[in-house]
Amino acid sequence: MSYEFALRPAASEVVRRDWRLPLVAAGVWAAALVGLYGNVVSGMLTAAGCVALVIWGRRWKRGFAAAVATVAFGGLLSASVTTVHVAVRDHAGLAALTGSESHGEAELVLHTAPKPSTRRPELVTATARLRSFDAEGVALEGHWQVLLVASGEEWLEVNAGQRLTVPAVLREADAGRLTAAIVSARGPPETVGALSLPYRLAAHVRDRTAAAVEAVPQPEAGLIPALAVGDTSMMDPELAADFRATGLVHLVVVSGYHLSLVVGAVLAVALACRAGPRGRVAAGAVAIAAIVVVAGPQPSVLRAAVMAGMTLLALAAGRPRAAMPGLATAVLVVVLADPDMAAQAGFALSVAACVGLLFLAFRWARPLEHRGWPQPVALAVTIPLATQVAVMPLLVGLGSGVSLVSVPVNVLAALVAAPVVVLSVGAAAVAAVWLPAGAFAAQLAAIPARWLVWLARNGAEIPGSLVPVPGGVWWGLGSAAALAALVVLLQMRRLRVPVLAVLVAAGLGTVPACLMTGGPPSGWVVTMCDVGQGDALVLPAGDAVVVVDVGPEPAAVDACLDELQVDRIALLVLSHFHIDHTAGIAGAMEGRQVDAILAPPPGEAQYGYELVEERAGAVPVLEAVPGQVFAFGATRLEVLGPPAELLSGTRSDPNNNSVAVRAEVAGTSVLLTGDVELEGQRALLASGAALGVDVLKVPHHGSSFQAREFLEAADPAVALVGVGTGNEYGHPDPGPLGVLEEGGALVFRTDESGRITVVRNGNVFEVVTAN
Repeated sequence: MSYEFALRPAASEVVRRDWRLPLVAAGVWAAALVGLYGNVVSGMLTAAGCVALVIWGRRWKRGFAAAVATVAFGGLLSASVTTVHVAVRDHAGLAALTGSESHGEAELVLHTAPKPSTRRPELVTATARLRSFDAEGVALEGHWQVLLVASGEEWLEVNAGQRLTVPAVLREADAGRLTAAIVSARGPPETVGALSLPYRLAAHVRDRTAAAVEAVPQPEAGLIPALAVGDTSMMDPELAADFRATGLVHLVVVSGYHLSLVVGAVLAVALACRAGPRGRVAAGAVAIAAIVVVAGPQPSVLRAAVMAGMTLLALAAGRPRAAMPGLATAVLVVVLADPDMAAQAGFALSVAACVGLLFLAFRWARPLEHRGWPQPVALAVTIPLATQVAVMPLLVGLGSGVSLVSVPVNVLAALVAAPVVVLSVGAAAVAAVWLPAGAFAAQLAAIPARWLVWLARNGAEIPGSLVPVPGGVWWGLGSAAALAALVVLLQMRRLRVPVLAVLVAAGLGTVPACLMTGGPPSGWVVTMCDVGQGDALVLPAGDAVVVVDVGPEPAAVDACLDELQVDRIALLVLSHFHIDHTAGIAGAMEGRQVDAILAPPPGEAQYGYELVEERAGAVPVLEAVPGQVFAFGATRLEVLGPPAELLSGTRSDPNNNSVAVRAEVAGTSVLLTGDVELEGQRALLASGAALGVDVLKVPHHGSSFQAREFLEAADPAVALVGVGTGNEYGHPDPGPLGVLEEGGALVFRTDESGRITVVRNGNVFEVVTAN
């Protein structure tokens, strides 16, 4: 008797074959980043270097050289494609118009629907293609990727895919992306033509979903569209911040999780209907296309759609599914089709989370299964842990902070995550056909959605739930190396128990630090909270505090006030009504007594004014008048601005009419200036007020709009700058900081130092920072 069999390939050959696509994908990603942050020349040099590496690698069939050649091959592909895109972006005629900030009429095709900006909700933003721009007889035609910035409620009625014309100003865009210009609209849009069928379908589904949730109470009504199609426009801002703080944000961003549930449900129905392989593949492809059309071309959606498409092709071909090559193929296809994805944090986080799930989650679940855990229960524990580990280096590098409650909250959320997403998607799909049935499905979805709301709100309130970390590339790489070493140690059986014991002990050791806050130190003068791109400052006021501005979101200022053990605010000063100074008001007022609010007239910043008016309730709102004096224990505040006759016709009237306050805290002087710019600073100089102080809150986040004579008149020993990491405004400008440093001031920035506290003991100043 004889047997025929095929020899299995050596393990090394299997590994090499499995890693070939991921290595090519790594080369594609790296070369795209080089080209985006450089120019056409850098892209061509990268391509030339890749060619050399490929030639060198071909001479070596094994080992490191083969891996380098594989990465270089991917780099060669991406460098060539990215060079073409960058050449289009850097068109000389468009660059001349953006450099001179030309006014004219722009013709655009919107890629995404205009949405309120997360930093300044009075503005709306959208990605678009600029088809033409007519500036004073100079007509330019092309197909450039641009960012549209506009204001006005009429923009919220425009849908993705709409062609329109609008009077606008062209401005330069930030480097490192394929965005060729910023189109700043100077009027309402004028639509041209009708939407194509896919965009009409997406708008119809979103409108019907919004109508279906009208019978559902808030905040669940705003959560269901986010769970269904990623539409967060109706979601409560405080709840959205809680979802970010607790690591549940992936549920309201359409991703692979949504696609796997929806496509899996469609395939199950097709199988129940006895559809063949081709019929199941066709049904799955329709489901994928529908999700992409309705949710829009978000990074996570595109990555998941390509991966799902690869899986369907494997199913049609009768081949077993290979998850890692599928992910690598998704990266290849998406980045080569749109190199701009390589620089988007959302795409990187989506891919990293998927890598963690594929490499770690199932491997970590096996020991639990061997100990008798059911597989779904084991995976419910290991999937959140694995994805958190995988994305942590990126979160550290981005300076987003690390959530300590993300894993337990996601484990508890797993109890309802799948049903609530399926019900929400079902509500959207049914509402598009029959609205009453969609409303009933939305009411069913609201039942498990309440559990997610409860988890997010209570998880975000846990002291120390979000740990601020220093951002930057080196911190990100360092955390990646540390986590990689930890994962390797956990694979060694002899070291697994000791390493786990150390991790558990370290985790238990953080509990007291999370549950206890030390409050302000002795001799406390002022604290500048780290609230990102915005301002929030706290001064002692006897048994209470004075808070000046509240930053752009509630969670950050709430955490800062918790750290300072604040339960009563004697005076809440709002320098002006721009969102980066007012949108966090709910976080400052929630659970705290506020005696009074001091603010300027609303002016143009109507959105922020309405937000404050709504949150203030019965709290008296006082209008700031120069010469007003407030005294709280050893703290005395004098109002210096805005002037009695408000400034008008300036670059930004709300900024220049900011409330400016001089504070004396136990003999230490502090000047708090809001966002006053050149005109506002000169008005303060002309008023004759005493501007020389010990501590200066640098106006307008250290922007370039500073009067040198004003900074020299202040002559502070310590200068504080409230600024967000990697902000799109280029704050702070090195010029004003140089003027302050020339005068002997110590300059501290929240993007580098985190929360900053100034302490004075005798004649000695001490500055305590979080980082």
